[in-house]
Amino acid sequence: MTFSSLLTWEDIDSLLNGQAIQAPAFRMVRDNRLIPQESLCRPERSTSLGLKGLMDPAQVISALGGGATLILQGLNRFWAPLGDLCRKLSAEIGHPVFANAYLTPPTARGFGAHHDPYHAWLVQTEGRKEWRLWAPGADPAADPPDLEVTLGKGDVLWIPRGWLHSGSSTEAPSLHITLTVWATTTEDVLRSMVSTLTDSAEPARELPPNALADDGRAIAEVSSAITEIIQLMSALDTGEVAGRIIGARRRRFDPLPAPPVAEAVEGRRCETFHVHPEGILHWTADSTGALITTADTLVPVPPEHVGRCEKLLAGASTPIRRDDLADLGQELLDQLVAARLLCTASHEARP
Repeated sequence: MTFSSLLTWEDIDSLLNGQAIQAPAFRMVRDNRLIPQESLCRPERSTSLGLKGLMDPAQVISALGGGATLILQGLNRFWAPLGDLCRKLSAEIGHPVFANAYLTPPTARGFGAHHDPYHAWLVQTEGRKEWRLWAPGADPAADPPDLEVTLGKGDVLWIPRGWLHSGSSTEAPSLHITLTVWATTTEDVLRSMVSTLTDSAEPARELPPNALADDGRAIAEVSSAITEIIQLMSALDTGEVAGRIIGARRRRFDPLPAPPVAEAVEGRRCETFHVHPEGILHWTADSTGALITTADTLVPVPPEHVGRCEKLLAGASTPIRRDDLADLGQELLDQLVAARLLCTASHEARP
């Protein structure tokens, strides 16, 4: 698969007309202003269950004709090629990766100069788009851009977190994918430290009466409280804080795809498996065994199977027969299958 084939005009037609896309999975913007969501949705009565916020493709096409940009958010969750790519990128870099798509009509601009709290790859899949970038701290209204570049079909641009950027289409419409990288930051560490502290009774001490009655006393009392907090933080269990960070990071990842429906409803025994190591978010191992963390489950591995399991989950390019996994034991094999680290469908993107 090439980058330009990840999302085409034909794919957009299929998404708009063949799927019931529901807000907030889509939005539209023109000249830095959001178009009211209700003007882009079908009437509630048009669905059997009265679902709200369903995209009206005709209204979306009309808004595109008026110069608005269509944004499909979290497209990796309902477009298989992007879901597969995002899972693999996440496994490579260790951070969750999400995909949004932006369809911009000719000579139009959706957003003005802005920065995002994420790193991002921009992947141009149709048309061309002109980009201007400013380093953090610059004033786009007064400073010349640090980079000006035009992306053509198949081109990729990396935008670091915090860089200001502004894009506009050329004389032809543009379609690009933004792959956002949700990195763990020192702010996440601080939040985990604060959460750990607030779970104990120690930081609940009240300041004395009239502690803030005047500047001098307020500064002294706050200074004393800061010293106390620093002492409490220095005594924190680093392992506990790290565990909270790991847990928070785990919740940012999408689980691996579920098993094939036919397999589940027929209850048949599967004889061939594919390995999905990208589902492993954390691996802990010691003398008592190992614990595999995925987005939605934990798999304990007995010590006698740690080496074998580690080798297996390193990835295999060819299917593995059930008979070749007999040495793992039925219980561990069932757990690996339940976690979808071993599955009967490859969930690969289309060719």
